[in-house]
Amino acid sequence: MSTADLSPGLAEWQWPATVPGTDDPHCRVVIAGGGLAGLEVARQLAALGVDDVLVIEAGPAQDLLHINSAHKHDQALRTFLDPASDPHFQRCWTSESAPHYAVNAGLRKRLGGRSLYWYGASLPVEDWALADWPESIVTDLRGSWRGGGPLYEQVAADLRIDPNRLDSQQPVLKLGGFRLVRTPQAETRFGDDGRWYAYSPLDHWRHPVTGAVLDGPRGIRFLCGTDVLSVDIKDGRACGVLVRETGPNGRARRISADSVVLAAGTIENSRLAIQALCAIDPCRPPRLDGLTDHIVQGFFVRVRDADDDRASHGLSDAASGSYVTACEDVVRSNLFITVERPEPGVLLFDVRLTGEQMPGTGSHVTCEPTGEYPWRTTVTADLAPADRDVVGRQRQVLDKVWRQLAAEFGLTATPLAFDDFDHPVRTNAFVLPESIGAEASEGPFTWSSLLGTEDHEGCTLPLGDVLDNRHVFASIPCLYACGPATFPRMGAANPSLTTLALARRLAHFLAATHGEQSHRATSEADA
Repeated sequence: MSTADLSPGLAEWQWPATVPGTDDPHCRVVIAGGGLAGLEVARQLAALGVDDVLVIEAGPAQDLLHINSAHKHDQALRTFLDPASDPHFQRCWTSESAPHYAVNAGLRKRLGGRSLYWYGASLPVEDWALADWPESIVTDLRGSWRGGGPLYEQVAADLRIDPNRLDSQQPVLKLGGFRLVRTPQAETRFGDDGRWYAYSPLDHWRHPVTGAVLDGPRGIRFLCGTDVLSVDIKDGRACGVLVRETGPNGRARRISADSVVLAAGTIENSRLAIQALCAIDPCRPPRLDGLTDHIVQGFFVRVRDADDDRASHGLSDAASGSYVTACEDVVRSNLFITVERPEPGVLLFDVRLTGEQMPGTGSHVTCEPTGEYPWRTTVTADLAPADRDVVGRQRQVLDKVWRQLAAEFGLTATPLAFDDFDHPVRTNAFVLPESIGAEASEGPFTWSSLLGTEDHEGCTLPLGDVLDNRHVFASIPCLYACGPATFPRMGAANPSLTTLALARRLAHFLAATHGEQSHRATSEADA
């Protein structure tokens, strides 16, 4: 789908507005990044009556469908796990810890961003991880938000999922001593061929299957194909952004704003934050610690459907789909098992553990200050001893699950063999259909994700530390941030549900701020 396909709707969304008598255009809120977090903040702001919001996206406003809506299953999975063929995939940093944060690590630069790639898993951050979050934010997420239900429940209701399913004590699948339930997924199925799409804020403005423009995003404009080079600082406050059109001949210009929101992904957010923090304090080291990604390992195995009563736990009858259970007592991780039936008489089990990497000083984002923006950015990743313990314990759990699978289907339970986590031969890209299909035997085949390839990076701009509890930088008024970069700890949960909940929270604080500004401006004019 091209920009022309969205005419006339998208044309009305484009933004060239200027303030009469000034050289630089102005808006009330400028959001750097048009992915899940940035678009959700914009959507919530518009719903709250903030009518001058600009979303700046480095990529184009094209191909606005989720990959599983635009492509059949195998091609969609390939685009997700092997992004070399994706024209929107780019990496804006250099890794000092390759292959971590290298190879398939990067951004999806397009309007919609990673919201057009995710698989909808919607789990709340666990209580044991929230224990290190600011109490007021935990209360809003888990207790009550603005006199109503907690944010997690409000957002989950909008997504039509149950975020508390792991606590329901209603197992659907039993394996390896674990009781698994259906994974809460913010996805919608359509058609007769099993196609589906996961939630994106774009769903409110374009049809998620046809791409046809729906009701335009009132109060929101988009500036696409434009890089945010830096945040402008004046009198110690954020006052706008310096941008440049993408391409070799792109011109730079400034856009002033009353508030600036960083929503460009954790590493790009970190670069913009480092530049702004160093502008406030030139003696400050150009570095942010605490970078994390989830620690993910797994195996897949193809088995022949049991013909006798060996499948005493009903594995042969398990419906296709994704199942999950929490196993933090063992390994600070969530266990996912996906069951597929690629052909008659064959079951494919994709078993994986997603675990928490703790934020610390060993993993960080560093910039090289120069006279021009953007500053060169490098990423360093290191597993602390506690993280190495997670790696080892995950392998024990995976081996336990494998041994029961082998017993169920009459296979030889050879112990699982894993590669060096820092230099794996098989990564998550090995779960591509052609890789699985090329294996002559029934496995099992182990794999692990390199850090930076799960699209779950976070924790460099934690709430209650770099940011205050209202999502604003403690040392830079009018500069805000959203997305997983703001998590104090990641926990084991996929970050999207929390990202959406915090986007709603941030939008309310911004709307209140701009309501107060409008009230002051009106009072001054009346005076």
